[in-house]
Amino acid sequence: MSDENKKEDQTVSFRVFLPESLRTEFKVWCAREGTNMSEKSRQLIEQWIESKVNQSNK
Repeated sequence: MSDENKKEDQTVSFRVFLPESLRTEFKVWCAREGTNMSEKSRQLIEQWIESKVNQSNK
């Protein structure tokens, strides 16, 4: 997703259901990296989508 599209996109929320232990571990690792779960989730989703786009372009 380009920076231009990011500026135009409205931010929305969605729920993710995880075992409590996985959520806790994710939260701890995010804190260690100085980020939050929302930002890290967004980064991971963007990376995953980019990898799918790259795979489909081969």
